[in-house]
Amino acid sequence: MKKFISLVLVLLMGLSTVSCKIPEGRKKNYGVEEKPFQFAFDAFDTQCSISFYGVQDETTASQYFYAMKNLVERYEEVFSKTNENSEIYEINHRTSDSVMICDEVASIFEIASSLYEWSGKKFDISLGTLIDLWDVKNRKTVPTLAEINEARKHTGNFNYTIERNVNEDEFTRHRITFTGDKLTQYDFGALVKGYCCDALKEMLAENENIKACIVNLGGNVLCTGEVDGRADSAFRVGVFKPFSGNDIIDTIEVKNRNVITSGNYQRYFKVEGDDRVYHHIIDPTTGYPTNNGIDSVTIVSENGLLGDYLSTACMLLGEEKSKDLIDFASKSFNDKNIQATFVYSDGRVTKYPLKVNLKK
Repeated sequence: MKKFISLVLVLLMGLSTVSCKIPEGRKKNYGVEEKPFQFAFDAFDTQCSISFYGVQDETTASQYFYAMKNLVERYEEVFSKTNENSEIYEINHRTSDSVMICDEVASIFEIASSLYEWSGKKFDISLGTLIDLWDVKNRKTVPTLAEINEARKHTGNFNYTIERNVNEDEFTRHRITFTGDKLTQYDFGALVKGYCCDALKEMLAENENIKACIVNLGGNVLCTGEVDGRADSAFRVGVFKPFSGNDIIDTIEVKNRNVITSGNYQRYFKVEGDDRVYHHIIDPTTGYPTNNGIDSVTIVSENGLLGDYLSTACMLLGEEKSKDLIDFASKSFNDKNIQATFVYSDGRVTKYPLKVNLKK
């Protein structure tokens, strides 16, 4: 078991290996009163931003921004379900059992079944048929039980093998071969932003001239560097109160960590005469959006992919069952300072564990 966990750890940490060089900037003193160079853009169907501290001028900051934005756009394209040029689209519409894939896609497929088992079979990348059925952006009515049960037949499918390092057209690629249900649809929406933050974190680590940076990929916030002039050199990240607009219900102080939130309050629909919120976090064991009294879960972690996974898995599991998963992740991935913040529908806010060092 320990050997298996170590292998998965290597795969998770290896997901941040993609990087590119960005132009060097000049050093500049900065502090809590300095306004950063901030750039906004759209990606992953949400509003995103990147803010730089300690960069000398806007031209240099723009060069950094476009290098990072290009990486975000690449990952968005690689993992897109709707872009006909993406490997995920090809997998979901495959005409043969085998598809050639890049290293990033291969790595996540390799750990997917472990993430599924650790979550008590709640976190499922093969949930695409249910996600498409609910289509919370456009649907106005609840699917029938027959429709839900039919979609559930095509989930929980990890019947594939991966052959590494296959040469094709002078490029090293990997071959994934499926032996299971051909109607299964794979969806990486609950992982790709955290994965992307890991790659961006490595890019930033390679450039000493960026003294601090905040990346916000719509609910996935990465804070790197230190804030001069503040006693603890930490960033303060607000947790939104669900369904309240921009009200802040909690503030988390962090250094060099990801703050990742999953919640039911951004993508959902309601039905007249029904108080329930039908949102995008679907429980594969029921076929319905999870409904356990929790509106959001915010995870603080060093690894973005792990944090993305935990935020969704904890939404699905509920607080009590999530504690074992958080303890397991903290021990297995050598991050003793993982913390979850649970925001309940009745306004309660709880944390687990209570005491961790998020500024280490």
